[in-house]
Amino acid sequence: MKVLVPTDGSKSAQNAIKHALALAKDHSKMEVTVITVINLSDFHRARDFMSSPENIIAAAKENYLTILDDVEKIFKAEGVPVKTALIESGDAAEAIISTVKQQGFEKVIMGTRGLTGLEGFILGSVVNKVIAHVRVPITLVH
Repeated sequence: MKVLVPTDGSKSAQNAIKHALALAKDHSKMEVTVITVINLSDFHRARDFMSSPENIIAAAKENYLTILDDVEKIFKAEGVPVKTALIESGDAAEAIISTVKQQGFEKVIMGTRGLTGLEGFILGSVVNKVIAHVRVPITLVH
């Protein structure tokens, strides 16, 4: 089973990663891919501290690559293979939806709320959009 785990480094995303790891340890045929999306709107405050858009993009990329590196270390420590991917920029929900559809993922495991300040009433806005557009099972982790 191909499982996609989107992350932004938030607490609920970290919990989703732990959940996926536990499942993968019990199911040796489970293929886990963890993605993160550089959403430059997350770094809007950085404009006050950085001299150029290129510096903002570089800082964002470094941040998200660190998140993926940490995920790889967690899985490696448990002896579980994992793939990671950085999506350079865009809307997180759209990137998750297109990744699921284009790469044939059979399940999504994701946190209920991310780092964005524009959260939905009960669930995060990214989660709501993914639920509305993805036709595979989705496990939400708080």
